[in-house]
Amino acid sequence: MALYRLEAKVFSREKRGRSVIAAAAYRNGSKIRDERYDKIHDYTRRSKGVIESVILRPDGSPEWTAKPDTLWNTVELGEKRVDAQLAREYVLAVPPELNAKEQFELAAGWAQSELVNRGMVAEVSLHHTKSGNNPHVHILCTMRRLDGDHFSTKKATDWNDVKLLVEQRETWAGFVNKALEKAGRSERVDHRSLKDRGIGQWLPAADRSGMGKGGAGRTGRAAVSLGQHHLRQPGQLHGLHQLLQL
Repeated sequence: MALYRLEAKVFSREKRGRSVIAAAAYRNGSKIRDERYDKIHDYTRRSKGVIESVILRPDGSPEWTAKPDTLWNTVELGEKRVDAQLAREYVLAVPPELNAKEQFELAAGWAQSELVNRGMVAEVSLHHTKSGNNPHVHILCTMRRLDGDHFSTKKATDWNDVKLLVEQRETWAGFVNKALEKAGRSERVDHRSLKDRGIGQWLPAADRSGMGKGGAGRTGRAAVSLGQHHLRQPGQLHGLHQLLQL
């Protein structure tokens, strides 16, 4: 069933000396030498789970941005602070109702429209788990705009605007729904919370309190499970009401 997920986070060096080189190698299933720490990160053994990976770049980008090793080593070496912010990552759930080609084109299309067109260099990697139940995409993005053949000396603080993230959540839902419609599927996703969709209003106050940690009510557990699902069409509200009565 198509689920909505867009998770955004900043990848920083301060957390246990993390390396963006290791992150990139893991996400694209490759082997990359970290020039800063003189260490090789080899994740080629997990390449079967990486269906496809590509680096998307703004027009006129220098050639070194087209390869993971030169791109992310330039990022790593260019940031001097011990707590430097190295990259921004988006994790997206892609519909299992689509085939791998459609999933990858969906994510790459969104990344081009919402990230690369704003000036980011973005590496898009489609992952399939062994179970096949959790197809998802990792998008690793640069934190600085390009200025000629180099990264700008100033970080693009406008990319940190919360309003931009809110907009990106909505546009991702739109991209997913258009892809599902194009594929002839009836499923749809919704980026809004259960509260914003008015779903929680059906639960009595006592049952809503059971949705938190330690909640023991059966209705509460059913409501929690709904957080992982999304209505396909308004007519499903009757079915949702029945579920809450279990």
